[in-house]
Amino acid sequence: MEDESVANFAQEWFDELSHHEPVERLLARIAETDLEMAFPERTLYSHADFADWYEAVGKAFADQSHTVEKLRADHRGDLVDVAVTVVWSATQTADGTRSAFRVNQSWQLRKEPGQRLRIVKYRVGTLDRVPVDGRP
Repeated sequence: MEDESVANFAQEWFDELSHHEPVERLLARIAETDLEMAFPERTLYSHADFADWYEAVGKAFADQSHTVEKLRADHRGDLVDVAVTVVWSATQTADGTRSAFRVNQSWQLRKEPGQRLRIVKYRVGTLDRVPVDGRP
């Protein structure tokens, strides 16, 4: 499997998050077993956990965008370890405040039949504030 496939998977994942696509589209990219997704808000272990988290984030933030800055993939048999840096920006629905952060993430993807990739592990690491529209 080419690193291009991993890069395409990551871009599609972030595009779906940015556009707040129906949760079923994202669940199709997430493993049903051995799942662990660690976000700042909480750690998720199932599709039901993800659906609950996704709904809450969708209510808390609007006008989201995710821009991939860096991506590295290391293939190990049926697993792919991914290090990705993304700039996430969003508007908080509670007060209209716009924020942006550079976020380092580490993922583990599993290659399934047909070379389909699914997220098994997903860890959000450091979040560093970046300027929004020229404002710190």
